[in-house]
Amino acid sequence: MTVRSPSKPVVFASIAGAALAAVTAVVACSTDDPRAGTGTGSSSSGGTSSSGGSSSGGLDATAPDGPIECGAAPGADAPFTKQALLSAASKCAAWHACEFQNAATALRASVRDHAAAPDEAKLTAARTAWSNAMEEWSKMELFQFGPVGSKAVDQYHGRGLRSFVHPWPDHNRCQVEGQIASKGWQAGMDAVLPSARGLYALEYVLHYPGSDHVCLPASATGQAWDALGPADLAKAKNDYAVAVADNVVALALEIRNVWLPEGEDFEKKLLAFDGYGSEQETLNVVAWSLFYAEKEIKDFKLGSLSGAQARAYVPETPFGPREIENIRANLRAFRALYQGCGANGVGVGFDDWLVAAGQADLANDLLAALAQAETAADGFPAFAQATEAQFLELYNAIKPLSDLLKTRLFGSASPLNLKLPASAASDTD
Repeated sequence: MTVRSPSKPVVFASIAGAALAAVTAVVACSTDDPRAGTGTGSSSSGGTSSSGGSSSGGLDATAPDGPIECGAAPGADAPFTKQALLSAASKCAAWHACEFQNAATALRASVRDHAAAPDEAKLTAARTAWSNAMEEWSKMELFQFGPVGSKAVDQYHGRGLRSFVHPWPDHNRCQVEGQIASKGWQAGMDAVLPSARGLYALEYVLHYPGSDHVCLPASATGQAWDALGPADLAKAKNDYAVAVADNVVALALEIRNVWLPEGEDFEKKLLAFDGYGSEQETLNVVAWSLFYAEKEIKDFKLGSLSGAQARAYVPETPFGPREIENIRANLRAFRALYQGCGANGVGVGFDDWLVAAGQADLANDLLAALAQAETAADGFPAFAQATEAQFLELYNAIKPLSDLLKTRLFGSASPLNLKLPASAASDTD
């Protein structure tokens, strides 16, 4: 790990505040509809369902009311075959989908309870439920193939449902406030852009205590917001929170239904290479999920804060900050896919494929780099307390893992013939 001398402390709140102001002003012009993997080009477009998949959930959002049995993480140790790897990845994604459904259901119950009779204890419970849901989603979203992946990542079966659950980095506070003030969501959640939905919208309602807005004062949202009294504004926020929480459960149900044998049985499609054309291409798409450590964690979450990259910083959770907790969950999910989904990495993973291909050294190098990244993340403070030097240390602790991905597991030197994803083809950092 490369460690540089300490620099002046970063006042993270100032960075986050400036970044959030920039996001508010700019993101509205570049909102993506990830179902198609392309931008809408306008913050005022309808956000209706496209061929990439439904954004409403497609299932009864009122059921179930309580938790379902997910069982233990599927980590059966078995001899390596490519079919066994695809099956293990499928079962792991399905298990995480089940865990997230339970967290989303608990979040919905807490949000409804608080909205019905608001008080501080219920608000605290709802915030805790949101944090739990964010924890489970931070694992689920690493599995960027099939229902969670966008068309840009999985051009064959990607539905882009990820960005309706967690729209970062394309979230937009003004668009959330527009839904609260105008009640446009009452026409149906398909009319609401991803940037104003999901866990971000719930985070804003549950964690931001102010009564101000960031929309232009002369805009329709600004005028409608300013016309609301304190009680009406509080009720409008809670009403929208209930609608969003219902929709998050619907999306969780849809994601899980894709994996269920009695649903779409997506594991069966993967094992048959249905739509992918070949076993190797199916493995390529599944393996690209590992690039979350490179792009989302290293570049988007740490790049600018570390000073290593000149890019705009967009806080993942600006109102209920749990950025480092999300990174820790991301890395645990990485291990589940790379090494095995069971406790302590037990099960079939991509490391087993490397060993079977005579690349045990590379398999172990990746595990060592992952362990270094996990240790650094586990010991990292809350972002608000971290200095730029500390961010650089964390960035440099994760970079060996991302470098191994780019130069040895994928690309022209890959012993497994895994292609680089298009997003990494021109990446040189």
